[in-house]
Amino acid sequence: MTIRYSHLRQAGGIEIVDADNKPLGVMDYKTIVRQNLSHRSIALLLRDTAGRFLLTFQTGAGWNFSSVAPVPAGQSCETCAAITLRRQWNLHTHILPVGLYPPCKENGNSFVAVFKAKLPSLMAVTLTAEPERHLLLNYDELTGLVTHFSHMLTPYIRIALQNAYIRP
Repeated sequence: MTIRYSHLRQAGGIEIVDADNKPLGVMDYKTIVRQNLSHRSIALLLRDTAGRFLLTFQTGAGWNFSSVAPVPAGQSCETCAAITLRRQWNLHTHILPVGLYPPCKENGNSFVAVFKAKLPSLMAVTLTAEPERHLLLNYDELTGLVTHFSHMLTPYIRIALQNAYIRP
């Protein structure tokens, strides 16, 4: 999965959490993934003015949320989502929490806090000019992907859709 983690070098690592999502300690992300330890991540879903969802293609993984990132130690999920929105999309808009889904094998044993934010119309037009990297889909198209082409989606978004963490 290709995700940019440049902000982690400054943060000092990722919190390991217990089954109740309570912090236990701090480790580097690669070790957490290698040892399959529970941790926190955020998933950011950008939506245009028509309510369509922006998916981003990750080489070797498939279509995913607009952004996904592990939450650095000592940082709230909300702060991580706002920083990710600013750094990856250069947007300073309001984020809204959608929900939290529990860890499982497919999502790397991560508690995933899902947030949504508005995608400006001009940016939506620009991004969809590269259909191999970005897709704008309505809810029916998105659920159709899960039903007929789930192998093309990352576990993060597939699990969120199959368990109704994402709604129209």
